[in-house]
Amino acid sequence: IRQGEAALILRGARLQLRVIGALIIREMHTRFGRHYMGYIWLYFEPLLLGVCIGLIHAWRDSPTSFGPFEFHAVGYILFFVFRGILNRATTAINMNRALLYHRSVTLPDLFFARHIIEFLSCTGVMVFMFFGLFAVNGDLPESPLKVALAMIMMALFSQGLAFMAAALAEAVEGSERLVHAITYLLLPASGLFFLVEWLPEWLQDIALWIPMVHLFELLRDGQFGSRFHAVYDISYVLGWIMVTHLIGLAALRITRARMGLE
Repeated sequence: IRQGEAALILRGARLQLRVIGALIIREMHTRFGRHYMGYIWLYFEPLLLGVCIGLIHAWRDSPTSFGPFEFHAVGYILFFVFRGILNRATTAINMNRALLYHRSVTLPDLFFARHIIEFLSCTGVMVFMFFGLFAVNGDLPESPLKVALAMIMMALFSQGLAFMAAALAEAVEGSERLVHAITYLLLPASGLFFLVEWLPEWLQDIALWIPMVHLFELLRDGQFGSRFHAVYDISYVLGWIMVTHLIGLAALRITRARMGLE
């Protein structure tokens, strides 16, 4: 790449980063207003739901080599990344349609801003949860890097699906209800409530076709490590991430063309 071309690419990248930063600020003001109490909900919602899920299973489930509370509470925060990104995708274009008249604002920018907010809020809650568990029982993740990798890959996988869901919502009226239903139907099959090694062998093969199961296994490997045998394939999930992004970005390109914005 010539020096002039590299400078042009760098200038374009800086412009898009400024656009995404402005969209993040706008999204925060739109969702939570200008009052600080609204911003607290950004962290309080996943924390509250994670703690509630953990307490329900701590009361119902028998103790194992790791406590049912920490197993389910931390796992639900990872699922909340998926749920938050995908459920908000169907309204992203309609709520920000006027912004697309600005040449520097692209359809993916709208999603990047939202997804960064969801990812950072869930990451903050995850860190807080681990500090709380350390204060109570002295446990820390055996591999924080694997926990972070599981969070990043879940966000990327969800983003690819979000691109596809948003394009579908623009093309088919009422499809957003189907997307919300699918997120709830995937909850029991996602790997949140089980480990692969707990399943019969014939069911393990079926479960491992679901990419989210690999991410929950990766999360638990980073959280508990030597206390169980983790089964996951990072390359398989990366394949899903690449395919969903290619299809999703192509669908958004078609959607933008059909919108006919100047």
